[in-house]
Amino acid sequence: MSLEPAWSQNRAKRMVVLMLSASVSLWLVLLLPFDEPWNWLLVGLFLALAAAFIRLAALFVLQQRNDSWRDHKRDTGG
Repeated sequence: MSLEPAWSQNRAKRMVVLMLSASVSLWLVLLLPFDEPWNWLLVGLFLALAAAFIRLAALFVLQQRNDSWRDHKRDTGG
C-alpha cells in the first residue's frame, strides 16, 4: 500500500468512530418519542455522520483501486 500504515490505521479508526456514532444517534432517534423538536437535531447529526462515513469509505475504496492498478502496471511492466 502506498500510504503510511499509521495514517491508514488512523483512517480506519475514524471510520469505526463515525459508524458507531451514527449507530447511536440513529438508535436514539428510533427509540425516543418523535414529538420533541430536538429530535430533528439528532436526525441531522445522523445524516452528517452517515455522509462522513460514506465519504471515508469511498476514499478507502478509491485508494484500494489505485493501489491495485499501480501493482498491475508494475507487474505487467507498463
